[in-house]
Amino acid sequence: MAFFESRSGRIFIETEGHGEPIMLIPGLGMDRTYYRLATPFLARDFEVHAIDPRGIGQSEKKGPYSVESWAADFGDVIENMGRGPVHVVGSSLGGSMALALAESRPELVRSLTVVGGFSELDRAAALNFGLRARLIRKLGMSDEVADYMGLWTLTREFINSDEGYAQMKANQANIKKNSADLYLAFVETVLAWGRCLPGQEQEPKFTTRLGNIKAPTLVLSSDNDHLIPLAMSKIVADKIPGAKLEIMRGYGHILFVEHPRETVSIVKTFIESLPKR
Repeated sequence: MAFFESRSGRIFIETEGHGEPIMLIPGLGMDRTYYRLATPFLARDFEVHAIDPRGIGQSEKKGPYSVESWAADFGDVIENMGRGPVHVVGSSLGGSMALALAESRPELVRSLTVVGGFSELDRAAALNFGLRARLIRKLGMSDEVADYMGLWTLTREFINSDEGYAQMKANQANIKKNSADLYLAFVETVLAWGRCLPGQEQEPKFTTRLGNIKAPTLVLSSDNDHLIPLAMSKIVADKIPGAKLEIMRGYGHILFVEHPRETVSIVKTFIESLPKR
């Protein structure tokens, strides 16, 4: 465990395992324990660096926040670690951060894996995150808000199992470490990234920049992800030159929680297929 400096403050990373370095970027408002079920499998083959984005976990609480500024933090951290280029894995909003990192600092990214990530929001997704913001303003980080998020990110079958319900509760406890004001700021970064805030109507979506990404890329999605549907992952895969799209059948949004072993296996196979350096 260690802190590394970035242009915006100190960033906390937990490191485990040996091998080629791989950085794990968690989803919206979650700390490094987002990957708690996957890290033991990854650490068998990689030097795993699980990161707390700025504002979350043990990293410095210092705004303002945006996907692009988080990506800039990660670039600084990789440089200060002296371990780059690294394999970068991002899930959900972490996948968007990973896209921004790979586009802005290509020399630091050995490969890119985007799991349920997005470069823009469709109308339904924008409505979903907008509703989440309104609920937080009215209810704070309440049990109702936590249940709303759990039901959108995990499948019915998973939640109905005792293990799945326990993992949903663990995710909720992680989310509720954030204050309402802080988590609301994070939700607004999602809307800003999708160019969905008032005044952003004429701003080009990040999708227009995906063609700049040169790292070997795996886009991983599920055909049963209701929060960030497969169509949004297909946009990412179609726009990044040479990207590979893998589709998991019947799973929800947080693949590293619902099916960590299988998800890690797909990521490992992808990385092992790359030319050795």
